[in-house]
Amino acid sequence: MARKSRKHQYTEGLKSSAPVAVGYIRLSVANKEECNSIENQKFIIECWGKQHQISISHYYIDNGFSGKRFVRPAFQEMIEDILAGKINCVIVKDLSRLGRDYITTGYYIEVIFPANGVRFVSVNDQFDTIDGITNSIHPCSSKVRIPITNAFNEQVSIEIKKKLEAILDMKAQHGTFIGPRAPFGYQKSESIQAQLIPDSKSSIIVRKIFELAANGVGVTAIVRYLNEKEIPTPIRYARSNGLSGSYDDGNGNWNSRSVKYILTNRTYTGMLVQGKEKRAVPATHEALVDTDTFDAIQKAFQTKTFNLTASSQSMENILKGKVICGCCGGKMQRKRGTNHVDWHFFICITKNRLGTNKCTGMYVREEDVLSAVYYQLKQYVDQHFITKGQYKQEIQRLDSIIEAAFLKYEEAADFIMKQYENYVMGEGSKETIAVARPVRVQVEAELNTAIADKAVYEKQYRVYCKLLKVSRKEVPLSEIVVDADRRIVVK
Repeated sequence: MARKSRKHQYTEGLKSSAPVAVGYIRLSVANKEECNSIENQKFIIECWGKQHQISISHYYIDNGFSGKRFVRPAFQEMIEDILAGKINCVIVKDLSRLGRDYITTGYYIEVIFPANGVRFVSVNDQFDTIDGITNSIHPCSSKVRIPITNAFNEQVSIEIKKKLEAILDMKAQHGTFIGPRAPFGYQKSESIQAQLIPDSKSSIIVRKIFELAANGVGVTAIVRYLNEKEIPTPIRYARSNGLSGSYDDGNGNWNSRSVKYILTNRTYTGMLVQGKEKRAVPATHEALVDTDTFDAIQKAFQTKTFNLTASSQSMENILKGKVICGCCGGKMQRKRGTNHVDWHFFICITKNRLGTNKCTGMYVREEDVLSAVYYQLKQYVDQHFITKGQYKQEIQRLDSIIEAAFLKYEEAADFIMKQYENYVMGEGSKETIAVARPVRVQVEAELNTAIADKAVYEKQYRVYCKLLKVSRKEVPLSEIVVDADRRIVVK
C-alpha cells in the first residue's frame, strides 16, 4: 500500500471552517532588544496575516517568561483554547518565541498542533505546516532545518542565562544596583537607572524609623507609631507610585517583620550587598543612616535576642520559646533567681494574668530542664548510633541506585530523541513519541527520588554527628536547641 504523505495527512486534519488565527508572543526578562519587542512581534505577525489575507483574531502574550519552560499563563490558555477547538492557526515571529526546549518545542509542532488540526506558522523561519512538516519537495523544506533550529534556540537560551548571570555579577562587583525595584526610601535615578537616590517622601519615613530605634524605641512601639500615623507600608507606597505585578500587598498595616527588615538592611548605610555571591560595595549611594548608628542598632538586636529583661542581658536564653507549660500550653518565661546571679528558672505567668482557673502556674529550674535535655539527647544518640564505616557503606549503596537510575534516564532520553529524529525524517510516528514521553518522565522521577534520598540521608547523618558532639559536650547545646523545632513540656 502506498504511503500517504505527511502533507496530505496534515491538511486532512485541518478544521474545515474559516481560519481562526491567533498570534503568540513571548518576551523574556533577559531579552529586551527592540527586534524582539512585543510591538515588533505583533507587526511581523500582522504583516504575514495581511499578506495571506488572514485576520489575527487574538494575541496570547507572555511578557517576562523564559522559553525553557512551557508553564506560561498565556501559552497554557492558548493550548486550552486549541484543545477546545477554538483555534486552527497559530502564528509566531520565530520558533524561539514558541520555546527554547528542543524536544518539547518539537513535540508541540510535530504532535499537539497536527493532532488538533492547527496550522502553525513561524514567519521569520519561513515555516508553515500547511506545506507539510517533512515535505522535502517544498522549496522551504523543514525536514532537517527546523529540528536544528530548535536545538540551536535551546543552546542560545543556556548561553543567554550564563551571560546574564555573569553580567549581573560584574555589575554587583562594581556597585551597580541590579534589583528590579529600589528599596523603600530610595528610587532609581532618572538619568542613571542603576543608581539609587533618596526618594523625597519615603526616605523621611526610613530616617524616622532609624531615629526611633536609635533612641531606644522598640520594634513593637515603632510599628504602633507608624500605624497610628497611617503611614503607608512600602508595598502600598510603591503601588501608589505605579508598581504593578503579583506582589503580596499584606493587610495594609506595618508589622514587626517589615520594620526589622528596614532596621537590619545595610543598604541604608550607603553600601550595596547584592547577587548570589553577596558582593558588598561601600559608598555607592547616599546613606539614610550613619554606620555607627546602624551598628549600634544591630548590637541592641543581638543583645535582646535571647533575653527577656534588661537585668538578664548577660546570660543567653537558648531555650527561649521552647519551654511549654503542661497545664495551659503557654510559653514559660525565664526569670533570674532572687538575690542570685548564677541561676534561672522558668515560670508560666498565665495564672497571674488570667487567674487560677486558667492555669496552676508551672515552675521549673533551668538547670533541671538542661539536665533533662542532655539525658534525652544521650538516649537518642545511643539508639541511633552509626559508625563512619556504616555511613560510607550506605552512601555507596545510594550511589549505585542513582547510577542505575541515571543510566535508565539516559536510555529513555536517547530513545525519545531517536524516535523524534526518525519522525522528522519521515520514518517514525507521533504515536511512538507520545508513548515514550511518559516513560522518560517516570524514569526521571525515579532518578530525582534517588538523588533526594541520598540528600536526606546525608542531612540526617550531619544532624546525628552534631547531636553526638553536643551529647559529649564538645560543642555547646545552643547549636541544636536554638534551631530545633521540638519543645520542652513541663508537667
